[in-house]
Amino acid sequence: MKKRMRYLVFAGFSTVLLGFALVGCGKKETFTGSGAAKVVIGTGNSYEPYCYLDDKGNLAGYEYEVLKAVDELLPEYEFEFKTSDFANVLISLDAGKIDIGAHQYEWNKERDEKYLFGKEPYTTYVTYLAIAADKNEVKSLDNLQGKKVKSSSGSNSAYILETYNKDHKDNPIKIDYVNNSTDEETVTGLLNGVWDATIMTSRDTDKLNKNYGEGKEVIKVIGDPVQTSSTYFVFAKGNTKLQETVDGALKQLKENGTLAKISVDIIGGDYTESE
Repeated sequence: MKKRMRYLVFAGFSTVLLGFALVGCGKKETFTGSGAAKVVIGTGNSYEPYCYLDDKGNLAGYEYEVLKAVDELLPEYEFEFKTSDFANVLISLDAGKIDIGAHQYEWNKERDEKYLFGKEPYTTYVTYLAIAADKNEVKSLDNLQGKKVKSSSGSNSAYILETYNKDHKDNPIKIDYVNNSTDEETVTGLLNGVWDATIMTSRDTDKLNKNYGEGKEVIKVIGDPVQTSSTYFVFAKGNTKLQETVDGALKQLKENGTLAKISVDIIGGDYTESE
């Protein structure tokens, strides 16, 4: 019999969810009427096609579909979703308001010191410098010293830029932390010279050209990858029971082809193992 699931969307970081489950870390689990332990997922609301609200205000995207498939394999848990902007997802995890952070999180040393990362990646994430298509002077991070680069607080791209600046204090990159900007604002800012570059995947660049280029390439990725990594679900330190259980379900979804199918359907290609 197909598992009965409830998916509740909570918009905004200020929303307080009462009676949520915290599995592990010595905290008491909350059980639903079906006897399953409730697990609260924190995810984003504006990063299409990964985690966003559709035109009806419902949660949609790759993260959501992957986690629904994971939950189908775990009768002992019932997932609920809480949405906020990117910068607040991990703040919610810090505060114990969610059990899993799901927002295309890449591993880095700083995050690893604070959180428990899953061991099973579910998306490849190769990032490049992205610039206006008619610009050619930028080839690498070195060409951006003294120039302005768009990023967002707490993102892996910000971590890359901040790490670069630690080694180039004499002439650092000017990081412009812009949270909750729209895709259109990103494209317009690059074209108008508000920013000299940003960091994104080639598939995100293709998406922006398709949506805002009117048949032309208006932005482009250049040079070698800034970083080649994968994305993982993020848990509170010590919550190994939930992490191992979710990893086991993810592994099963990889082996039976479900994860690849979700990637093709939502992102437009199989980005689960390679770029």
